[in-house]
Amino acid sequence: MPGVTRSGIRIPSRVDAVDAARGIALLGMMLVHVGPHGEPSGSPAIGQVVAGGRAAPLFAVLAGVALSLVHRRDPRGVGSVRATIVRGVLLVVLGLGLGSLDDVPVYVILASYGLMIVVALPFRTLPTRVLLLVTLGWIAVAPFVVIGTQVLHEPVIAMQSELAELGHPLDLGAELLVWGAYPAIVWFAYVLVGLLVGRLDLRSARTAWRLAGLGAALVVLTVGLAWWLISGGAVDDRSSLGWELLVAPRAYPYAEASWNDLLLLGEHTSAPLNVISAIGSALLVIGVCALLVRLPWARLALLPVRAAGAMTLTLYTAHVLWFWRAATSDAYDRPDVLTPGTWSHWLLQAVALVGFAMIWQRQVGRGPLESAVRLLSVTAWRGRARKNAPA
Repeated sequence: MPGVTRSGIRIPSRVDAVDAARGIALLGMMLVHVGPHGEPSGSPAIGQVVAGGRAAPLFAVLAGVALSLVHRRDPRGVGSVRATIVRGVLLVVLGLGLGSLDDVPVYVILASYGLMIVVALPFRTLPTRVLLLVTLGWIAVAPFVVIGTQVLHEPVIAMQSELAELGHPLDLGAELLVWGAYPAIVWFAYVLVGLLVGRLDLRSARTAWRLAGLGAALVVLTVGLAWWLISGGAVDDRSSLGWELLVAPRAYPYAEASWNDLLLLGEHTSAPLNVISAIGSALLVIGVCALLVRLPWARLALLPVRAAGAMTLTLYTAHVLWFWRAATSDAYDRPDVLTPGTWSHWLLQAVALVGFAMIWQRQVGRGPLESAVRLLSVTAWRGRARKNAPA
């Protein structure tokens, strides 16, 4: 909860920083999806350079942060094992449901998130030192496991995960873990980092500065090393690309995976440099948000972003549905109608969804989907427990 120092300075709660970071992650993902894209043979758009391959990992890190925070704040309610499992299952079902839409234009990540927060439950109880060692080991090993599996196996073109795949659980599991756009074996490293961050006191300016500094250092080091590898010709045989390789995705599965892929940075490459750099950018954003919410003027300026961050499940779902409708509508073939892939389209979605979040939060409180998940994962179970309690 917020507090006040002896000098009268208000100390924000850790949730303020987390909500701000979540709002930034949401806006970044929306920018990657509906913002301008560079030409295939040219330079990528600035939105892709800044947010591509970094916004979604930030979400995964924040999922781990939230998992840690709710366990400490409400271990028998929303932070309990049962509530977390129910929440994870609901995210998987919602993610697969969105993925079942015809020609949905984005890879929906909710199913992977739901799976990872359930798998993270045993790790949540580890001592901090042990969790740190496990996290470092996971970061070091997971990229080799995923890319090595892809090297040793013939290419698998994993499309959108859908509800129909529940009838083939082994195939669905393999898709979520290895073959899909967000291989959970690698992405679980982000959740583990989030569990560690959730144990820190984000209300402390010293902690926030250290997070931001560590994050910035990791980004600079990984980008610098990646550029050195590119300049030396060690990274990729796509000779037509120069610095663009810093943000380019892997050619897999449309080209066979190779051990050389481990040297990539790029967007969602699952390579070591990519994972470490994405962790760095996530720590940087969280640290900066923790510093900014300490300043009254910054807290006020970030109010719309924090409102969006408090209901990201609702807004992410609305964004996917909006983008799906826009991308599949004949109206968007007309030149006089706003089309996806522009700054205007991103700005329209951002203003509309953030505005909705501010109004809803002021008038109602918790977001619609957030309320439904809480009802199903916590409130319903409490009501059943009271009903079954002995008289």
